[in-house]
Amino acid sequence: MAEGGYDTASYIYNVYSAADSAYGSPAYWMRYFSPSPNGTVDQSSSHANSECRSDWDSGAKHLSPITSPTQSRLSGTAAEGMADAQTFASALVSVYQWVAPLNLPANDILYCWLDLESSTSLSTTYWSGWSSYLNTYDWEGLDNRPLYASLYCNPCGGSHHNCSTIGSAGGCFAVWSSEPESGYCGYSLRSLPAWHAANCSGCGSTVPTVVWQFAEKGVCGLSVNVDMDEGTLTPYSFLLSARP
Repeated sequence: MAEGGYDTASYIYNVYSAADSAYGSPAYWMRYFSPSPNGTVDQSSSHANSECRSDWDSGAKHLSPITSPTQSRLSGTAAEGMADAQTFASALVSVYQWVAPLNLPANDILYCWLDLESSTSLSTTYWSGWSSYLNTYDWEGLDNRPLYASLYCNPCGGSHHNCSTIGSAGGCFAVWSSEPESGYCGYSLRSLPAWHAANCSGCGSTVPTVVWQFAEKGVCGLSVNVDMDEGTLTPYSFLLSARP
């Protein structure tokens, strides 16, 4: 069965009630962790618990992490990619430790999303540094490596095609597609569109598109500050076993 969820730059506790009422209850929330210019989940223990409490109250109980470094860095060096990945991994561990009922996925596969906006170029060196660090990250020193580097992008966009970049560098496990946007604003989580997500076919990679952002607030003029997504993501997200 298809799953729908929200991604947002707002705090979940500020938007979940209005989003649920307007567009339907989500299966997951996708939220920002450091480094990011948007409000992040990892600001403090109390803030992380408030975010996760609202995730639970919305009916979702799943949290998928996004990071959005300064976009100019994404065309940079392997060292810059590694530094941003270190900050991201540290933020993930902090929230995991702060929120007692927050668990890793049962399959130990947590998709970790790098935000690549349409006007940004991604270099193979940055991606290699970023993805290599996450994909080999030893979670809490337990010899467990549950972080899987994944990319939010327009799959065939970019000056050299974003899929070609990850295809050349390797280390990407999933794509979250920002396209297409036109023609899907009338759909919601209550009425998901038929799957038409853009993918890497013909653009230099076989990495699968697993999530599609079919309704973006800026494009669709949504009344609540959320974007709407379709795709099976709950098995690859943090899971709340109880209300924090």
